[in-house]
This record gives sequence, C-alpha cells and structure tokens, in this order.
Amino acid sequence: MADVKVMWTGLECQIRQEAKDEVFGTIQLIAGMNPQPVIAFPDGGNGRYVLGPPGQRMVAVQQPLYSGPAQDLTVSATLVEFDSGDVTEEKKAISVAVSKAATAAVAVFAGGGVATIATPLIGLLSEAFVNLVADLFGIKDDAYNPGAIALSKDQLLSANSRRQVRTRPDDPRTLQFTDTIVLTGVDDAGDIGKYAFYLDVQTTGPGSGASDGIGTPTLSQGSQGEAVRKLQRLLNEHVPDLPSLAVDGDFGPATDARAREYQRRVEIIVDGIVGPQTWGMLTDGELAQEASAGTPTLQQGSHGPAVRKLQRLLNDHLPDLQLAVDGRFGPVTDGRVREFQQRVAIAVDGIVGPQTWGHLTQ
Repeated sequence: MADVKVMWTGLECQIRQEAKDEVFGTIQLIAGMNPQPVIAFPDGGNGRYVLGPPGQRMVAVQQPLYSGPAQDLTVSATLVEFDSGDVTEEKKAISVAVSKAATAAVAVFAGGGVATIATPLIGLLSEAFVNLVADLFGIKDDAYNPGAIALSKDQLLSANSRRQVRTRPDDPRTLQFTDTIVLTGVDDAGDIGKYAFYLDVQTTGPGSGASDGIGTPTLSQGSQGEAVRKLQRLLNEHVPDLPSLAVDGDFGPATDARAREYQRRVEIIVDGIVGPQTWGMLTDGELAQEASAGTPTLQQGSHGPAVRKLQRLLNDHLPDLQLAVDGRFGPVTDGRVREFQQRVAIAVDGIVGPQTWGHLTQ
C-alpha cells in the first residue's frame, strides 16, 4: 500500500474585506485519532500575510502536514483578519484553542457519536472562537468562521486523479491542489471575506507514480550525487534568467548561491539548505508543468515535462523497474516503454502515442 504526503500548498484571497487584508491563523491535521501539532501561520510571532491587491491574491506556502500510511485524516483551518497591534499572543491563544478542540473532537468520535471528526470539530472550533472574540480580540480583529475537511483513506489513494492547478490572471503564482478548505467571514462594517486553503495529497510509496528513484533529501554545500543533479536541473528551470548551473552533482558555491537566490525569489528562509520547504516549492512547479503537459506523442529524443510525466507513470506501472525522472527520453526510458507495451500486449515500438498513454493513465 502506498504511503501519502499531505502539503498545505497555499492560500488564496477570493473575496477581500478591505483593499489590503492582513491575515494570520492556524492549520492542523488529525491523523486517525491522533491530533498533530497546530501550525500557526505565518512563521514569526507578529507575522501576517498581506493579501488582496493585484499581484498579491495568492501566497505559496508548501507546508508539510502529514507523511505516512494512508489513513483517514481531518484538516482544520482558522483565519483572522488583522486590524492593529501585536498578534503574537493571539496566535498562541488560537493554537491552544485549536489543540483543545481537536482533542475534544477525537473524544466525541471515540464515543461513536459521529461518522467523522470534522463535524464536531467545526462546532468546537466555532465555540472556541466565540470565546476568543469576546476575551481576546475584542473589536480589534475579525475572526473568520473556522472550517475543516475530512479526507478518507480512499480519497487519499485516489488523489492523483483529482489534482488541479489554480491560477489567477491578477497573480503570478500557481498552486497545485487536490482539496480545499474555504473560510468566510463578515467584519463589523458588513464586508464579506472569502479565503481558500489549498491542500495537495501525494502518494509516495511503491506503486504511487510519484517516485523518481531519487527523492528529496536535505542538501547543502558539500552534498554530492544524483539528488544534487536533480536540484541543479530544477534550479536551472526555475531561475532561467541566470546562467545555467553545471548539472554535475556537486553542491558547490555556485549551487549554494543559486539555491539562496531561488529562496529569496519565492520568499522563504534564505539559508542555502534545500529541505522540505525548498524542495516543495521546486517540485510543486514541476508537477504543475507535468499536469498541463497533456499526452503528446513521445519517442527517443523527446524531452520536457511530458517526458517526466511519462517516466513517473512508468515507475507507477513498473515498480520493479524504476528509472530516474529527468525529462530525457533516452535509451533507458525507451527500454521501459517497450517493456510496458509488451506487458499490456500492444505494439512494441517505443513510441508513446494514444494507445500507450491510454494504458498508462487508465
């Protein structure tokens, strides 16, 4: 059975309350009956996301929420529109309230009173926010209605067929997602706000179609090997206006500088360390390209996102014959295509046309 990874990929301001909304809040996941730590966002005590103006309607987050065996999951989200003051203590108070609500919801579920944790969780979160508004926020900040989503084990395992890409004409960012949590709120002036949290579920174990035989290990200056070559290739694709890095598998000063430049551009911590957040930003864009690449006819000599898509699907269907997902249709990929064609009893010619794509994607 494949394992799964759940990422919070981003936040979209669909309807803003003001010309410029400054927002903060929490997101939390319950795995089966086990609440995970509450994540208060954005990082930093008094930090807020500024959303609403043209070019700032979405924020890419790439926050890991869960990685492990496929099981029933519940994800909750809260949001507050900031007006003034220091929100550090408010973030702490919300986190405590969300944690208590999750624990209480699990207890209700254990008693057999409901079919899903999400239903009592929303009620408990709403009750907690009524008390927070009275005791903590006062008239300073406007709390949105909390929300939650239940993701069954079957939904997780079918996530690849549900993946979409969200774009807006007024924002340059692209968000990949399989599921959403939408929160709404009304401020004291009667203005309605609407925000969408985007979640992306990825299967990561054998037979998942997501493995490239390389993975995403934490890298830094001094690292070497195939994962560094993968990183260098992705950096070249994501920073095309700078001279291309040599794809040599050596994480030296040039790769370190390019990793820091990429981190600066996507507004994450600039430390030259390529960990889950940096990998998430790099590979999210790669998977989005593959999702929109379609199913063109491919053969030896082809290259690009459609070839990467093909290679991932071949890894899914031939778990005993994994190959690197590098976007190059060379002799190894040709051999895998022919092996797949032979196994499904179609013409063995190494050409990936409608019939081969059909068997790969069914």
